[in-house]
Amino acid sequence: MKLLDSFRQQVGSLGPLRRAWFTTFNLSIPFFETHVLPELLQGDADPPSNRMDYENMQLQLAERDIDLRVFCDLRMMEADQLKRTALRVHGVLPGWLGLDGFGKESLFHPKVIYLEDESGRMVLGAGSANLSVSGWGRNQEVFSFHAVSNDVQYQQIKRFFNPLFAAAGLGEALGVRRQFKGDDQVWRFAHSFERESFLQLLLADTQAERLTVWSPYFSRDLAGLIDKIRALAGEAIHFSIVPDRVANQHLRTKWSEAIAKLLKGRVLSFHDRPSPRADKIEMTHAKLWLATGRRARLAVGSWNCTEPGSASFDLRNVEAGILLDVPPSTQIAGKPLNLGASDFGTDEMLQDDELELPPYPLPFKLQVSFDWAQGRYDVQGRLYEEIHGAGYEIGLPGLKQRLSLAWKRNRKEGAWPLETIDPSKLEVADNEALLADHGYEVWRDDSLEYRGLVLETEQAHRRAHGYDSLKDLLNDLIDGVEPGSSGKPRLRPVLRNDDVPEDDPLLPAFASEGDGLSYFRLFHAFEQFRQRLRKVDSRDDLELLLFVQAGSLQELVGKVREQLVAPGSSPVFNWFLLQEADSLYAAALEAHARTREKYARAVPPEGGKWTSLKPDKRMVKLPREIRSNTKYMRQLREACRYGR
Repeated sequence: MKLLDSFRQQVGSLGPLRRAWFTTFNLSIPFFETHVLPELLQGDADPPSNRMDYENMQLQLAERDIDLRVFCDLRMMEADQLKRTALRVHGVLPGWLGLDGFGKESLFHPKVIYLEDESGRMVLGAGSANLSVSGWGRNQEVFSFHAVSNDVQYQQIKRFFNPLFAAAGLGEALGVRRQFKGDDQVWRFAHSFERESFLQLLLADTQAERLTVWSPYFSRDLAGLIDKIRALAGEAIHFSIVPDRVANQHLRTKWSEAIAKLLKGRVLSFHDRPSPRADKIEMTHAKLWLATGRRARLAVGSWNCTEPGSASFDLRNVEAGILLDVPPSTQIAGKPLNLGASDFGTDEMLQDDELELPPYPLPFKLQVSFDWAQGRYDVQGRLYEEIHGAGYEIGLPGLKQRLSLAWKRNRKEGAWPLETIDPSKLEVADNEALLADHGYEVWRDDSLEYRGLVLETEQAHRRAHGYDSLKDLLNDLIDGVEPGSSGKPRLRPVLRNDDVPEDDPLLPAFASEGDGLSYFRLFHAFEQFRQRLRKVDSRDDLELLLFVQAGSLQELVGKVREQLVAPGSSPVFNWFLLQEADSLYAAALEAHARTREKYARAVPPEGGKWTSLKPDKRMVKLPREIRSNTKYMRQLREACRYGR
């Protein structure tokens, strides 16, 4: 993959990354996670081959705190794709951006890459390749990378990303920048959010006499589009078109008498590529525009030779690319092609080749995110069309019940905002389900209407590893092994056996008194955990020990609950197990109070996460002959320091 090699070079030219933002029309999540993500982490390892590899990449991504995002057309964002990381994907509908010039038929079509490292160095890339195997490996594409070297270029980038971030509820994309590292001063970033159209920017100050265009797709009325461009650029301009042809024969447009007239008048000519196409190439998907006159300017980007693709007339897509001033002698067309009516597509051929964009089925757009630190969903939405008939419900991974969606009565900025959902209904103390199922569902009348992707925030708090059994966890505590370093923690059960055959099968999860775990070892293991809680001196370390690490208190208490309901286990052993777990909750409260920030509350926040640390002491009762002996029970609790 030549583009992957070029991308690797660009990442390698930077230090540790701070931001990596991508835009694409359609998105293959498995391709991105398997081929692009490893390069962002700047590792020398082979591409990931099993679920553990993907989780290790996700862990690195969270530890390095890289702001990684992908924006794609919402109608092409397939939530049922295999997704093995917490990659943030934002769907965009141009008609709902709140900007002039975009309608329901407009596509979000730019292919842009923005990279920024921790020292502030920036690289921008743009071209024709979508984030897919075809875009990066099978098609002939164009892509151009450049260092961001001055504030003019930086402001162009800000004007592109700011509307996307605003639509995603993320605030401003980029702040003020006063220093730039790079000497690539002679390019500009052109996109559909600028005041000037693409063709205005391309043709400015060139006194263009010829426009040469590489494109795989054309307006059905190509002559009509040429007339519109001539009205903008001047009637004297000539057109050279380098088309990708279906089966190396047919153009993706219709023949007409107007085309014949343009060819006869030498206003229009068709050309072959300047060099042969490789045999393994499926299609030439490249989009190049070269304006040549007194000066020459080359555009490398996403602009097809269609009216919306040129992003310069009433019907526009969101497009983007790089403009470069080049010598007037620059040529990108090969030998002329003698094409006639038989070389153009029929109605049937064009219909078969036409993009069938699935309609977005909802009258509203939702933004669903899950905060791993808080253990809580946030659901935001805007309704653009009135709802008649039954209402809608949303289903979220980890929640058993679907939640009703209601809308405020007063419109704001052209839409009705979503009513706030009770936060207590959005809490999931340990959202294991979201680790594997990243999609939310919208239902109406018990009919599934739509699946979208959940955005995951505070990913460093995401617990993907754990112990298979309580016995393994306690044995590591007894041996004084640091969490996760013994090799016993593995992927949590929900992440295994879903797609990768190399992953090991599940093992039994329960331990019992007769399974080699004596009372002495039980007490010793819990004392080891208490010691760890007493040594914690920061809130961040406490969060890891309580909720995040393999063998966390949350995991330990969860496994204790499983043990208490396991068939055949001893009620006496289980009673001590429950008391010991409760004592760890008390130690966690003390650690929270000890590590709180100045003037902060000493008590922990209310919510499902902390509730998940407290075992239910009613789950086990000692035999009557023991618990009825008041004196013995008092002495036992005093000796073991158990509360009531």
